[in-house]
Amino acid sequence: MNVTGIYKIKTHEQLKAIADPLRTKILMNLVKEAYTGQQLAEMLDITRNNIYFHLKELEKHGVIHVVRKEEKNGIVQKYYRAVASRFIPEDHLLPSLDLVETSRQVFKETLDVTRAKIESAPASSFALDSTNENRRKNIASTYRFHATSESFHAFLEEFKQLVDKHFAMDASEGSPAAPPEEEKKSYYMSLIAFQDDNEDIRIN
Repeated sequence: MNVTGIYKIKTHEQLKAIADPLRTKILMNLVKEAYTGQQLAEMLDITRNNIYFHLKELEKHGVIHVVRKEEKNGIVQKYYRAVASRFIPEDHLLPSLDLVETSRQVFKETLDVTRAKIESAPASSFALDSTNENRRKNIASTYRFHATSESFHAFLEEFKQLVDKHFAMDASEGSPAAPPEEEKKSYYMSLIAFQDDNEDIRIN
């Protein structure tokens, strides 16, 4: 089940709890899936004691919770999940430099995950052939545009609707719109957009 909705950060203590770069990584993973402390420790290459300390802090401040427990070899394992897909502060907490850096970290983590996906993807993901002339199999583009905040918000809403329309994550099994399982391919898409009034940075 996907995590949806917005969680309002109400206290400075909650803000500090998610401002730590490692906790940002933990929270990003728990937005996507439920994991045990052991799984997170292996994914992030840190000790179990360290991961459980941070999980306890995040749980104490109400931004993650235990969604299920499973017993394995006599040991009860807790599966943690984020309480929402987005976290925004209440107005009385603003401005907050900690939150700015946490948000920046989320963008950087998204890029790091995308880079890792690209590096580990099979050669067929990037191979070109004659079919690419009429039907694109991938895309790598960067756009710079001018817009009002209202039109940008409208674009994001329409983008989400477009994703739901074409990619059905997931169309219920047996739905007439759902293609046969053998015809489905797995795609990875990363979307990053933010206001940036600086001049373009040239990469040499």
